[in-house]
Amino acid sequence: MAKKNIEIPVDNNIIKAPLSEVMPDNYLPYAVEVAKERALPDVRDGLKPVHRRILYGAYKLKATPDKPYYKSARIVGDILGKYHPHGDTSVYDAMVILAQDFTTRVPLIDGHGNWGSIDGDSAAAMRYTEARLTNAAMEMLKDIDKNVVDMVNNYSDTELEPKVLPARFPNLLVNGAFGIAVGLATNIPPHNLRETIDATIACIDKSDITTKEIMNYIKGPDLPTGGIIIGEKALLSAYETGEGKVTLRAKTSIEKLENDRYGIVISEFPYRKNKAKILQSISEMTADKKHSKALEAITDIRDESDRNGIRAVIEFKKSADRDVVEKVLKYLFKKTELQCNISFNMVAIANGKPETLGLKKILEHYIKHQKDIITRRTKRELEIAKNRFHIVEGFIRAIDIIDEIIATIRASKSKKDSEQNIINKFGFTEPQAEAIVELMLYKLSGLEIKVLEKEYKTLQKQIKALEKILASEKELLKIVKKELIEIKEKYGDDRRTQIIHNDEEAKIEVEDIILDEDIVITISNDGYAKRVSDKYYKRVNPKEEDIEYREGDFNKYLISSNTKDILMIFTDVGNLYQLRCSNLPDMKWKEKGERLDELIKTLDLENENIIQVFAVPKLDKDKNFIFFTDRGIIKKSSLDKFETNYSKLLALKLKENEKLINVQLADKNKIEKYINVKTKMGLEFTVEEPRIENSDRNILGTQIFNISKKDKVVNIEYVDEFEIKSFVVNIDKGGNIKISNRRAYKTSIGCFSNSLSRLLIFGDRGNVYSIPSYIVENIQDNDFALNKIVDEFNPKEEKIISIFSIIDFNSQDSIYFFSKYGYVKRTALKEFEGEYDIIKGYKLKSDNDRLINVKLSQDNVAKDILLITKDAMGIRFGADSISYMGKVATGVTGISLKENDEVIFGEFIESKQIKDEIALDGETIDSIYLISKNSLQESILLKDIKLQNRAGRGKKLINLDINDYIIEVK
Repeated sequence: MAKKNIEIPVDNNIIKAPLSEVMPDNYLPYAVEVAKERALPDVRDGLKPVHRRILYGAYKLKATPDKPYYKSARIVGDILGKYHPHGDTSVYDAMVILAQDFTTRVPLIDGHGNWGSIDGDSAAAMRYTEARLTNAAMEMLKDIDKNVVDMVNNYSDTELEPKVLPARFPNLLVNGAFGIAVGLATNIPPHNLRETIDATIACIDKSDITTKEIMNYIKGPDLPTGGIIIGEKALLSAYETGEGKVTLRAKTSIEKLENDRYGIVISEFPYRKNKAKILQSISEMTADKKHSKALEAITDIRDESDRNGIRAVIEFKKSADRDVVEKVLKYLFKKTELQCNISFNMVAIANGKPETLGLKKILEHYIKHQKDIITRRTKRELEIAKNRFHIVEGFIRAIDIIDEIIATIRASKSKKDSEQNIINKFGFTEPQAEAIVELMLYKLSGLEIKVLEKEYKTLQKQIKALEKILASEKELLKIVKKELIEIKEKYGDDRRTQIIHNDEEAKIEVEDIILDEDIVITISNDGYAKRVSDKYYKRVNPKEEDIEYREGDFNKYLISSNTKDILMIFTDVGNLYQLRCSNLPDMKWKEKGERLDELIKTLDLENENIIQVFAVPKLDKDKNFIFFTDRGIIKKSSLDKFETNYSKLLALKLKENEKLINVQLADKNKIEKYINVKTKMGLEFTVEEPRIENSDRNILGTQIFNISKKDKVVNIEYVDEFEIKSFVVNIDKGGNIKISNRRAYKTSIGCFSNSLSRLLIFGDRGNVYSIPSYIVENIQDNDFALNKIVDEFNPKEEKIISIFSIIDFNSQDSIYFFSKYGYVKRTALKEFEGEYDIIKGYKLKSDNDRLINVKLSQDNVAKDILLITKDAMGIRFGADSISYMGKVATGVTGISLKENDEVIFGEFIESKQIKDEIALDGETIDSIYLISKNSLQESILLKDIKLQNRAGRGKKLINLDINDYIIEVK
């Protein structure tokens, strides 16, 4: 059958708009309405709308204390039908709370039947229970018929309901409130009626009273179930700001029971906590492996509560002494709801909007409300008194002319006519005329006349008193105080909740609740951890191989410890994780345990590796952690720097791509040792441990040696000795280093060195590379590249020309630089002192210039400088003619070169005043050989090269053919 085309009518009320625009405009009004109409109490009467409607509905139903109980269903039905268009469960549940004396400090509903229990039992269905208002509820409603509060239409505009109740006592504080709105919540604990009224009166008497002064009256919350509140500072903060929390503890005592055993007797449980569930949880903990050792002394848990009061007993073994019982009690406070926090979030509707209010603000709003109530009531009473006074005044005047009035009435046609005639003839007002016409004749007796006169005087006084109240705020406040005192005397009772002022009393140290036991801890490479009893370990003496780890895993740490110790777990990214040893699972030796990232939720074993673990009794300032990183950094921090309430802490600050590789635990007065270091690229050396200061966690460490960025430390450990080695360092032009016991003259340059010296390596571009000799002393490779130690060296761009081993930089020695463009520079050796990898030692005159040699000279020995060019020009001049210059200088001209000529040889010659010799490659010689491109080889005696002035053109040493030139000087 074909479908018919159905036309959908257009709804013109639909507005098309983006959700992003609609939500901000409409969600906030919705949230405010939920807060005002459902979830939050009014600061003036302390009631949510449902509670207010329950009290007013019961009042209108005449379910008052002097009347019989009404079925709860009747009251709920009346409230639903007239005032509260929501589910019956919401109304009945709210009514139950008002009736429970263990939930509401001053109950406002007098319940008959089963209204629930502290064990979490729910109230019987509303068809079974009965209810009526309490006397305290009547005080909340007092004078409501005297126009003291605004009345508004109900949801159907068929009934009126109060916007707020008169509330003759500060109900918001006395009974508290709790509720959840949209984006808002409130939690105001109950308080003592007497204390609250005393505080209200104190606020009336002293408008600038402080919160601390108010706390002389309101000591703290006074909960229906009693208990103990700990912490005056926390209370003061909560009362000042309207937000905070304080510790609430069950009231307990340790007693000797009838069977001569110790027992913990709980007589008061924390507010709004389920007694049965708490006792059940303790029972379950005794069977839980995690808690069983701490609670093993418990033999029985029973609830002995009856109509006479709360009493729960935790019984102990006969062998348990008082110390054991006290420790278990602290453990239960720490681990169960016998101790919890009571929150303050004092949000209420004030001036039509939700507001977080401090204690003083709440009292000020209540006082303002009461002033308004008394003012409106007084105005109403004054209006009634004046109206009555006016009538009585007319009666007294009418008595004197009563015969004439009677005659006038008899002559009138009707009641209306009589009233009008009296008004016209005698000048009475309309109300007086009406009252006179309706006056009964017996009122004209002499006795009744005296009553009227008495009433006249009384009304005069009453009017005067009422006008005085309205004219004076002081008189108004007197009435407020007077009525509050009456409430206090009528309904006040003693405080139930004990206050302990010392905030520290709430703290339970973990050490106080841990069973003291020596243990052995195993931690595998994959992070599985457990503990076993030390007694068991020593008795059985098990093997680590017996632990059933999964394939590839193995035991990495075996630690003797105690259950009271703290497990300090360090990872390679610099994090420290702390775990109580008592929190490790107690397992059999063969069991692998639990993953540490299951025990410590912040630990991420996928992205960080455990590198060291310690078990320490306490974080002692006399002990230090010493940290080593893979970049050669060391740092020392005392253990007390790591005190925290968090399981995760940044142990030390690392640079990018830096890893922590080792942590050592040492005494404060530890003597510095030596450190053996191995790197990924094959370096192995020993350095002296530096003396470093104890520093904070977030400070970078101290660099003790430098290695290449491509290299990293893979192992570092303490050793007792430092061996001073002597060796020869050979290095070729490409920067390949070889360590041996003799010089390799033909293939490389080199120097004798030892572990205490520092190597200065010079490149032809003017760079100076500085390396501690111990870094290279154990190199095994025949060709260990310099750029594995110093990143900046590039063998493709620079050649090595000289190397020296320096022990004393403070000597008078000099460094001489010779460039191919004929420049010579002299720089003091001490200018090259310091911890560095590379510095500029010589500034080249041009990009094409290069250094051909660098020499170390002892300045107490007279020397000449010999320069030889490729055109066979040679010049000899005194070395002392070169003045000292800085590292970045170019130098001075040593020889003036012809075009296309360049220096190929630069050396020292001992001065002519001594002898004509040159120390070259370890040998003393008196002549040199010049070798040309065309294989010409000729010997030149050094004594034949005469001394000249620096910067001259020099002497032609040999004649060369055209296109021939010197390529080598030997």
